[in-house]
Amino acid sequence: MKISNIWRLLRILLIFSRKRNIKAVDIAKEIEISVRQVYRDIESLRLAGIPIYSGKNGFNIVEDFFLPKISLEIPEVLTLFLLCSSIKEQKGTPYSELLTSACDKIFNALPENIKKVFLGFSYEGDIIDFGFSTKVNYEKIDEIFKLVYNATILKKKLKTDYYSLENEQLKERIINPYGLKFYFGIWYLVGFCNLRNEIRTFRIDRIKKAQLLDESFELPSNFSIDDYFEDSWGIRKGPKKFVKLLFSKKVANFILECIWHPSQKLNKRKDGSVLAEFKVAGLNEIKIWILGFGEHVKVLEPQELAQDIKNTSLKIHNLYC
Repeated sequence: MKISNIWRLLRILLIFSRKRNIKAVDIAKEIEISVRQVYRDIESLRLAGIPIYSGKNGFNIVEDFFLPKISLEIPEVLTLFLLCSSIKEQKGTPYSELLTSACDKIFNALPENIKKVFLGFSYEGDIIDFGFSTKVNYEKIDEIFKLVYNATILKKKLKTDYYSLENEQLKERIINPYGLKFYFGIWYLVGFCNLRNEIRTFRIDRIKKAQLLDESFELPSNFSIDDYFEDSWGIRKGPKKFVKLLFSKKVANFILECIWHPSQKLNKRKDGSVLAEFKVAGLNEIKIWILGFGEHVKVLEPQELAQDIKNTSLKIHNLYC
């Protein structure tokens, strides 16, 4: 089944989850397909075991087919509402429409007095920001994103044209999509690259063309996205390195109050400075972090990182001379 067909069926299920007595013509209008296609899709859903039946006033799904009722305390409901409101910023992603619907349901389920409190702050959830806003306009590539998302769920291989920023080339790659990761406002696909014969990370917005292949793949039983990125400073990976840094007294308290990396060892010295040690997979991203502290940090190890920081500092100096 084509990925566009799967996505269309999911949209029809979404309509059924929030409405009852739905006419085929109304479904056709909302999804912008023909009425004949609606009937074909409903039949496909029935064959898949979805209990859809037709009545005098339209189509319905057997009551309680969806998630059973869950008893939640008011603080739990409010927290879910705030979380959904924040994630609604993910426009153009496969989650946007589903989260909008979920957010509306949670809000409508609130007691009137609680609704008034929330309306006073703004229904759009601007009293709390969980930081889920994107730094890429995914609405421009929503079809590619949906295809990648569904290929990950279906465990189907993807044929892609991927643009590499490092060598500024567009290359065809066959990818086994293992999972998705959201980092610093950008969505990434983690998967096995058949071209490089290793697991790689791809920015979804750099996938210029994608095709779902009939060939399935098996996700390695020991694969975990959390484990895969455990040693990385951010999203990029590389050879494991031991990094030792000396932070000045001026930024010591700031360094001590944060968990920068799972491997960190922080020791405050008698003079107020902080000795920091890390074991990281790759030096590119930790280098950028170090440069942000300017003259308040010195790289003690490894020597290659110290020299790289020195060379970059000289280039920055020359820009202002």
